Amino acid sequence: MKSILSKFFLISFIIVIILSACAPTKSTETEVSSPETPASQNDAEPQEPEPVVDTGMEFIDATGKQVSLPALPERIVVAGKATPYVLDTIYLFPDAAKKLAALEVRGFDTQAFLELVDPNVTVKNMLERDAGPEQIAPYQPDLVIVKNISLGKLGAALEEISIQVMGLNLETPAFFYEDIRALGKVFGNSERAEEIIAYYQGIEKQVNEMMTGLQDSERPAVLVLQYSEDGGEISFKVPPASYLQTTMVQNAGGNPIWLDVDGGSDGWIQVSLEQIAVWNPEVIFVVNYAGDSVETAGQLLQSPTWEGLQAVENEQVFGFPADFASWDLIDPRWILGQQWLATILQPERAAEIDLRAEVKSFYQVLYQLSDTQIEDSVIPRLDELK
Repeated sequence: MKSILSKFFLISFIIVIILSACAPTKSTETEVSSPETPASQNDAEPQEPEPVVDTGMEFIDATGKQVSLPALPERIVVAGKATPYVLDTIYLFPDAAKKLAALEVRGFDTQAFLELVDPNVTVKNMLERDAGPEQIAPYQPDLVIVKNISLGKLGAALEEISIQVMGLNLETPAFFYEDIRALGKVFGNSERAEEIIAYYQGIEKQVNEMMTGLQDSERPAVLVLQYSEDGGEISFKVPPASYLQTTMVQNAGGNPIWLDVDGGSDGWIQVSLEQIAVWNPEVIFVVNYAGDSVETAGQLLQSPTWEGLQAVENEQVFGFPADFASWDLIDPRWILGQQWLATILQPERAAEIDLRAEVKSFYQVLYQLSDTQIEDSVIPRLDELK
């Protein structure tokens, strides 16, 4: 009996050993996941895919137009009317030179100035005057920039063929700053936009502080005249109240005496010699967009027709300065015109303005020109600084 029990226990022990050997062991994956043992690459949590960066943009330009771009534009075309103002403004941004694919050149000394700030401009594509969509589209622009007056006909036609269009206003300092900020988005350089605005606003603040406490009685009666000649017929026009020239005169300490003929006009207003005589201004500023404003002012001073006017008798008739463009225009140079006007209208208050130094600062800061370029190409164009 004892032998039988011994055999039974022996057999049971062998069965237990066999069953233990067949049982599954604990996974090594569980073992290596303990805090003391770093997980292998195969056991790491799956990586989240990197988010796709959306480089598109949407903004409202200074004309009130919605602009939508899938990415920063790499090919820009400037076309339409008043392109000199647009070109001079976009070249405040260093990337304009490499991104400008085609342009329409109009009037003034635009070509000469563009060659100064962009030596490669001569090899860019030049559009015909009044180029339409069929001339612009082959250059495959990501964006066409126009003056707001070209948004209607040209802008609408371009957008019909899915070419994005942006308008610049430029008509007042406030609109100018809006335009600069919008261009900062277009060029992906908002920091540069704020630098430009700070430069202008610093000068505006300086001039405003100079005029602090100025009484109305201390403001001379000022007349801004646009001179034009057609077939021997001479005519004169004055700017409406909303124009930059009016704002500049007021900010520089003058009294624009022509505003009684404004009537809500949105363009220059023709006036007669009789009306000019009635106003009898103390100071006259002349602009001649088809000629030399300084020479024209000199001719008016010598004309018998103008004898008897206060401004003529006191030799207070001045032609607006112009280098590559007149300083009264809705062009980046308006800030120089603002300073120049202050030195004429309120010479004692604006005595600290060194116009030659301001011209150099303007072209160095805003267009990155060298001293040599300024002395050789800009200063000789300014009678006031020769």
